[in-house]
Amino acid sequence: MDCYQRELDVAVEAVRRAADRYVSDGNRDSEEKENSVGSYDIVTYSDVEAQESIVEAIRSAFPEDCFYCEESEGNELSDARTWVIDPIDGTLSYERGMPIYGTQLALFVDREPVLSVIYVPVLREMYTATRESGARLNGVPIGGNPNRDLKKCVVSTGDFSRKKQEWRDKHYELIGAMRDELARIRMLGAACCDFAFFTAGRMDIHIRFVNKLWDFMPGLFLARVSGAYVDEELLESKRFLLLTQTREEAEQFKERVLSKVEL
Repeated sequence: MDCYQRELDVAVEAVRRAADRYVSDGNRDSEEKENSVGSYDIVTYSDVEAQESIVEAIRSAFPEDCFYCEESEGNELSDARTWVIDPIDGTLSYERGMPIYGTQLALFVDREPVLSVIYVPVLREMYTATRESGARLNGVPIGGNPNRDLKKCVVSTGDFSRKKQEWRDKHYELIGAMRDELARIRMLGAACCDFAFFTAGRMDIHIRFVNKLWDFMPGLFLARVSGAYVDEELLESKRFLLLTQTREEAEQFKERVLSKVEL
């Protein structure tokens, strides 16, 4: 029995209900919001409604828990049990009617993730992860994807950073360095889909500069427990995530791509 099974069950139901009620059929009207580099960014009314619905459902089951959410003020991760929530990841795609978005969360205990949930409502795909049960898609285990030569790999990359201009500039350099070394490059515009599709084996490599916990941690935890390879040194020193299906792919990427870019 998974020691966080009750929490996972509550989270799955909360995410599914919020996404089906407030996201799929929700209000896509939006307001512009500020970010660190001044690029265009928005929040929709459905973001707020979905977040409130998820928080209410989880709080009713675990009234002592804390919350760290995208559409809230004063977020802080402490030693207390804390739910990190992104009610709509890929908001601009959602607002424009593009079907690449989702709802995601992770539970932290003693500042470490113990479970995550990603729901892609258009595809009706529910991704779940705990250390005991591993990564699953609609209840079926996923992960253990094959190693490929870099020339045959499909890589997905996060959006250009809204936190640092330096990261935006490096991102442009990376795309140029990848151009002739990989089969295809994809920028989906939703971290939840990047990580979910990677873990399901639809992508071979994922790269991004990491910022807010709600943006990357649900998917990173999903990928980690699936057995994917993470370059921990790059993540720690540069806040740059190199996520590959195997260590061999990571070594190829560093030799043939990252050697051309000074992170």
